[in-house]
Amino acid sequence: MNTHKKSWYVFYTKSRFEKKIDLALVEKGIESYLPLITVWRRWSDRKKKVEEPLFKSYIFAHANEKERLEVLQTQGVVKCIMFNRRLAIVPDFQIEGIKRLLEHKAESLVVGECFNKGDKIKVISGPLEGMEGIVEMKSDGNWVVFNIESIGKSMRVKLSAADVTSIVKSY
Repeated sequence: MNTHKKSWYVFYTKSRFEKKIDLALVEKGIESYLPLITVWRRWSDRKKKVEEPLFKSYIFAHANEKERLEVLQTQGVVKCIMFNRRLAIVPDFQIEGIKRLLEHKAESLVVGECFNKGDKIKVISGPLEGMEGIVEMKSDGNWVVFNIESIGKSMRVKLSAADVTSIVKSY
């Protein structure tokens, strides 16, 4: 392994630590990338535009092996993402693509989780907020259809993937 070659590594972070880690990496002299989007958030007393990570609990670092190990020692970093027992490395062109996409589509971009049949999910917004169910089938990438378990019936509801979050993934 070439210890001097830099690659874009993906790191999983503690919840809501992404911006703190980004700042810490800059202070360490390690190039990082935290794609942010501006979204409207509603509280009981107000509505406000806020910047939040495009990929919650993920940050990218352009690092060599030594720097990758330094990133892992940064407070709030949980682990380096791996696929098939290999470190996940994002090609430069994909990082550049994300940057270009955010420059042009930041206001309308929504990232949702990828769900599979059998995944347990929870509704996080809308009139069914807080209800849990199982993905029964997927139609296009933006919508899911699932059973609502909490009422003991086989009620089917079609929701945007952005309105639900995964509880436990099926394998």
